[in-house]
Amino acid sequence: MLELLLLVIGCYATAALLVHLAFRFGGEREKLRRHYVLIADGRQPHMEWYLRSIHSFSSWTGSDIRLTVLDRGLTDESKAIVDRWNRESHLVEMLRTDTGESGVTDGKSYSSSGDGAVHLLWLLQSRGIVSERDYPVLVDLQNPEDLSKMPF
Repeated sequence: MLELLLLVIGCYATAALLVHLAFRFGGEREKLRRHYVLIADGRQPHMEWYLRSIHSFSSWTGSDIRLTVLDRGLTDESKAIVDRWNRESHLVEMLRTDTGESGVTDGKSYSSSGDGAVHLLWLLQSRGIVSERDYPVLVDLQNPEDLSKMPF
């Protein structure tokens, strides 16, 4: 009876070891990294909740996630939240589209659907904000349909 129990425990330990070795020494596959681009304006009261949910998802799944907030007139409170998250090394980048500081704006209004999204992604990629190995996810925080793209 004891031999059978030791055999079962040995099989489980061997299987766990093989899984860890396969993961560590497996092919060097390049992982896609999700890059969430949050399009926000002054009507956005839940900025910290969105940032926390994305960061929690990243920590929980162990995935590499980047965050960029496009500022289309955020309130001072929301800007302070993004700045605090950036200081706490959560690496949230904020781009202003209303003042033209970042070079992202060309006077157009962007949404996360249609030609505006394609133009915005092209513009972000040409500025070096979104790289080719990123998987960009555009989320317009004012559009309730876009909130389904968030990892809640």
